[in-house]
Amino acid sequence: MNLRSERTHVTLLDAALTAFAQRGIRATTLEDVAMAAKVTRGAVYWHFANKAAMVREVFNDLAWPFNIGTDIQVYRDSGNPMQLLRDVLWLRMKNCLDDATQFRMIQLLLKSNGAGDLPQDLSSKLEEMSALSIQSLTAVLNICYLRRVLRRGLTPLDVAMSIHATGLGVLAENASLLSHSLARPFFLPLELVLLGACKESRKESSLLILAGRSVA
Repeated sequence: MNLRSERTHVTLLDAALTAFAQRGIRATTLEDVAMAAKVTRGAVYWHFANKAAMVREVFNDLAWPFNIGTDIQVYRDSGNPMQLLRDVLWLRMKNCLDDATQFRMIQLLLKSNGAGDLPQDLSSKLEEMSALSIQSLTAVLNICYLRRVLRRGLTPLDVAMSIHATGLGVLAENASLLSHSLARPFFLPLELVLLGACKESRKESSLLILAGRSVA
């Protein structure tokens, strides 16, 4: 692929993401993308065999915001793995919001997944990414469990699934907002989940009370 062709390819992917966000994936045609990119229909078909191929490539570089990676040794070495997890999650979500393309992809996926708009292999990929995120979160939370940091009655998997579900819920609820308007309150629901998962202490009880007052 020469430089001109590569530029056209990037333009088409950006135009496709914009068109999908505006019209929905199912309603958008390749002709719509061609018009948005200001190229011919033939140019679109030269780069993509069909619409499904275009959809797959649009999301090819998606970084799942709750994927904390598989290297958990740093949490074992930490004196406060729960605090470290909180910081990592905050950074991952902030990176997602600061990257306009990533945020648009997440917004679109939250609207489209489950609606039959995504190719089956892409839906399966999203399920796999979610499963891997929950698996990594569970591994870190197991360290907290072994150190008796988690509240009695909670399992690492319980907390991991709560974190993942809450994070997705927050992203979905705020999908129409711009990243700069979210700031710290955006992370408050996840912070409350993490705080509530910790073994209760006087300090944490006070924090929960204050959090409840601020929400009210």
